[in-house]
Amino acid sequence: MRLIRISTLRKCGVVAASTALAVTGLLAGAGTATAGPAGATDIRGVDPGDTDRMIERLCGQETSLTGVYGALNVDTGEFKTRDEYLRDVFGLWKPAGPWELFRGWCGYAEASTWSIKGETVRTSRWIGNKGSADDKETFVSSYSTKTFAKKSVGGSISLSLAKSIFSGTVGGSAGYEWGWEKESKFETRSEKTIPPCRQVAVTWTPYQRVVRVNPVFHVEDYQWDKGNGERTVHSWRDRGYQTIYSHGYYIDGISDKLLPSGQPDGREDKVEEKLDPDSCIR
Repeated sequence: MRLIRISTLRKCGVVAASTALAVTGLLAGAGTATAGPAGATDIRGVDPGDTDRMIERLCGQETSLTGVYGALNVDTGEFKTRDEYLRDVFGLWKPAGPWELFRGWCGYAEASTWSIKGETVRTSRWIGNKGSADDKETFVSSYSTKTFAKKSVGGSISLSLAKSIFSGTVGGSAGYEWGWEKESKFETRSEKTIPPCRQVAVTWTPYQRVVRVNPVFHVEDYQWDKGNGERTVHSWRDRGYQTIYSHGYYIDGISDKLLPSGQPDGREDKVEEKLDPDSCIR
């Protein structure tokens, strides 16, 4: 598994939105952390609150020269960005009560990749035969490859961030089959038979590749103050986890697959529909 660390040189442009998936927070210690992509430790179900949403909001911030910042209330599971913490909790960037503070960097670790069939689309116009015998027509069919990305939590993903994650980096493992931003088109001509009182068209079902990444957070500093002075460590909650993620938050890049020739990979089909009998010659 590879970790794509974009935040040092690029600004992460995730569009934060209010349509988060509702996940019930579990009390800290209720589960066991496990290792995942890029060696990151999964904290979902281990730490309090909605950790999917926490990582989404943490890594959705503008990245400063010193990283991204977050605050976690370890009693309630509430998460706040640095600006929210300074505004709502304490006017200084210092831990207070149950609020623990952290700073670090976000990256994108490839988790898995698999193939799917895309949505079937019509690639030619309908041609009808209102006669009483078979007819033959030449069909012109055209198609252009599709590429898009989606998140499991929050709103839509920005095009700039999607390009940073998937263009020629994560997709390397998929070889020639990965078509991210490698637009390919085709136009074909074929003669097809149209039965009486039918209309015919050509469809294309693309074969697609999905590459899933988990956003991960690498801890630089983690701080708390339980009333006996501030303490700063360099792992998540002083557990030795330097990189964390929450497995319910992922980003999928989906692109049409390409053949070694560079042509789109998929299946062409002929489809028929009945015409109104009253419009046809009997």
